[in-house]
Amino acid sequence: MTDYMIINGIIVNGKNEPPFPGNIMIENGTIREITEPGKIPTNYPKEKLLDAKGGYVTPGFIDIHRHGDWEALKCGDDELLNRQGITSVVNGNCGLSVAPVGKGHSGEILSFLSSVTGELPEEYVVTDTDGKQSCTVAETFQSYMDALGKTKRSVNTGMLAGNGTIRAAAAGYIPGALSKNERRLVWKNLEESLAAGALGVSLGVAYAPEFEYDAKGLTEALMPLKDTDIPITTHVRSEGDGFVESVKEVIQVAKALHIPLHISHVKCIGKKNWGVRCREILELFRQTRAEGIQLDFDLYPYLTGSTQLVHLLPPECQEGGTEEIIERLQDSVYRWHLTQILRKPSRHFENIVELAGFDQIYASTLHSDKYMAMTGKSLAEIAEICREDPYNLLYDILIAENCQATMLDTIASEEDMLHFLKDPHANLISDATYPTGGRYHPRVYGAFPKVLADYVRDRKVFSIQEAVYKMTGRPSEVLHLAPGALEPGRPADINIFHLENIQVPADFDHPAQLCKGFDYVLTAGEIAVKDDRWQNTGSGKILKRTEK
Repeated sequence: MTDYMIINGIIVNGKNEPPFPGNIMIENGTIREITEPGKIPTNYPKEKLLDAKGGYVTPGFIDIHRHGDWEALKCGDDELLNRQGITSVVNGNCGLSVAPVGKGHSGEILSFLSSVTGELPEEYVVTDTDGKQSCTVAETFQSYMDALGKTKRSVNTGMLAGNGTIRAAAAGYIPGALSKNERRLVWKNLEESLAAGALGVSLGVAYAPEFEYDAKGLTEALMPLKDTDIPITTHVRSEGDGFVESVKEVIQVAKALHIPLHISHVKCIGKKNWGVRCREILELFRQTRAEGIQLDFDLYPYLTGSTQLVHLLPPECQEGGTEEIIERLQDSVYRWHLTQILRKPSRHFENIVELAGFDQIYASTLHSDKYMAMTGKSLAEIAEICREDPYNLLYDILIAENCQATMLDTIASEEDMLHFLKDPHANLISDATYPTGGRYHPRVYGAFPKVLADYVRDRKVFSIQEAVYKMTGRPSEVLHLAPGALEPGRPADINIFHLENIQVPADFDHPAQLCKGFDYVLTAGEIAVKDDRWQNTGSGKILKRTEK
């Protein structure tokens, strides 16, 4: 006897093929059979029939770019994921995974990551006799995966090994090239992470400490990947004036190692780059594929991004970790020097201040008594309220917040975003971050249904099969995941919905609102959502790398 049978549905199979009517039989958490409509076994139990009533039946959505490393250990985002049809997630992106932090630099690493991944859950904090805190669960990638394996989620969860974290575990945030011993430790941590089940290696070349690498240094650090099918997913050095050069840099690395390359959250920052740069980038992607390198990319369906406020500073100001950054920002002469840099265009780093302007940069997480009440306001607004120069205000906020502040920045154009998203190699993601306190980006709650509602139903930019493929089959192919398509033998991760009922109430003023309109969401054949009511099925699997 099967677990459930989905009837009267229009099947969108996740393979970018036209929808078709049919029934799906589920057994032991997998799809046993897809049959023609109306073909229901005699005396089949009514309680096991899930009537789609003419709605779409799709694979569960796969978000391969989130930063919910800590949320996964406490099942903290299961409901908001399932309520938007997401049944599989991949964390540890942008080089910023919470493991492996090792022992010597764990405190500074986890502090640096907290504005992206949130604070370390208290139950995992270990305090020694000297009062020093550490986190054994993040010490190695294996220890993190062991903890993840003990969770009972309603979401399948995979992890990437963060190249920035791996470097910081070996050498902290000191500038310069790695020593031979440090490089050997990088390789050791990388190999151990892959052996523990990392789906690939994420890079954040724009962030400390990875911006210390040049192309040669990156290639050396990633040498254990050479001639494998293990992908690198990378936040490139710049998405503004130096976007093309930054993409060429990681292409050079992928070619040298002969490995798959995946470019994260593609966008063109700055009005002067809109409308032209996206075509240059897509042509560069095409040429690279023609040379035999597998190359894919992803993006989120919003024009506003979210990251650490400290990322506004040039790399040379971010060297050495939080204490050294604050020491520099307290020096009036250095502040003057820094302001001169931020006032000018740069191909050396992503100068968001010059590209977007203070009126388009919003403080989304503030903790200090002085600034907390201004959360959500632009830096231009806060500067006016405080009667302060916006550059000096930026430095003062970073000092007051110990650099643990985040921002929202409106930086892209919709025309570019859709041009990228229409490409057959584009994957849809959320790039959801989980800073402690403050205001989340609405993409945490609604990126995937937003495309269904805005660009499939209302504006008809994409067909339903095109959109679903970018959320399911495509990311499954990129990271070699078992979920992602509706066919016999695949996991029964399934959504049932009617397009006209999909609602995405999350916005920038009130982001913490759950999506509505999913009739059913199933993870491994268990019902996680029924008519917008959620339950933790505990049926989610741990996604680990398998050979291609």
